[in-house]
Amino acid sequence: MAADTAGDSQTSSGFSWLEPHPLFCIILVGENVEAFGIQKDFLIAKSTYFQQYFADKKEDKVEDVIRFPDTDPVVFGLAQLFMFTGTINTAPQPLPGYDLLIAVWKLGDELGIGGLCEEALKAMSEYRAATNSIPATELLVKAWNETPEGSPIRALLLSWTAEYIRSSESRAEFTKSLPQEVLSELVVAMSHLNSTPVIQVKPSSSPSSTQHKNVHYLEQEGEERETKTTKHRHSDGLTNRVKKATPRPSLPTAPKPHKAKRNSINVNDGRQYSPDHKLNFCADLLNRMLSGPGFWTRLVGPFKEPVRPVEDGVPNYFEKIKKPMDLGTIKSKMDHSEYNTAEEFEADVRQIFENCYAYWGRNHEMSAAAERFQKSFEEKFAEMFKWISKSAAGSDAV
Repeated sequence: MAADTAGDSQTSSGFSWLEPHPLFCIILVGENVEAFGIQKDFLIAKSTYFQQYFADKKEDKVEDVIRFPDTDPVVFGLAQLFMFTGTINTAPQPLPGYDLLIAVWKLGDELGIGGLCEEALKAMSEYRAATNSIPATELLVKAWNETPEGSPIRALLLSWTAEYIRSSESRAEFTKSLPQEVLSELVVAMSHLNSTPVIQVKPSSSPSSTQHKNVHYLEQEGEERETKTTKHRHSDGLTNRVKKATPRPSLPTAPKPHKAKRNSINVNDGRQYSPDHKLNFCADLLNRMLSGPGFWTRLVGPFKEPVRPVEDGVPNYFEKIKKPMDLGTIKSKMDHSEYNTAEEFEADVRQIFENCYAYWGRNHEMSAAAERFQKSFEEKFAEMFKWISKSAAGSDAV
């Protein structure tokens, strides 16, 4: 069933906005039970899941309450946006990251919302063009485990991964992080690229699993620590160095930044930029910090997730630190539009450094890591006006 736009008065299933629809569904979403109210007839017209759900119910109510406790409200909100408008374009807010778009695809598949899966794949391709990255290993494996075999999203992710492996200098390290079943499919996918695969699949003596560095400690030489993943990790990606013959389109909500030289100086050209322009820069910088390239991955590793005092061996952390902060929390706030100004974003990033210095002291190796991260952040944040003036967002500055 093709998605209908908000301007259509009647859908192919017979639903029409010209007629009254007095019955509502209250959909309670997520752990915090956020309520969405949508007309029952509209849901039936848009979703095979709701068609079946209400076909099995024998009585009509003025309000039906349905619970989706395991669904992210942001993801359901994007699905709702699509059902009403036929798109998941969130302009003027930044384009959703890979983790949200993969979750939107999964929800569209589960609820049978016609056209939503295709729209999610389209948005993923736009996000790739804007960020020049693909989903990172952790997110690739999660998407693989949660989507059906042979599904279009698996095929898309496999093709991107194959391209990345062919072009990346880190292919050996990357392939080692992938489970055996994904590697097997990759070999097949890469065989269609008209050349010999550059990876080989070797039998494993134990079940494959993805290892993740514990973000609260510096990586030890020759050793990686395991840690639990956060429930929603936003915009996690790997830099894709594959060059295209044609230029990529520039998105109005997430324009591709101009790459400045390291010794460049940020100069305000006299124009005044709106808070939205500055927040677009902050969102892009945050995506680069979380998604790569490699030097960012090394810098931000210990600061990507909230400190867990017991698990991380710092039981008195919250006694010393009264305002915890991490990049994952900042990303969540950015995705939920909780920042009104670039200064608010900047203050939260700086809070990470202050917390580290306050807890560990200036002579600790963790503080040395924070200093390296802070130095790079300062350099890149100082390029705000230059980034805006060189990007599509700066074209309409006044």
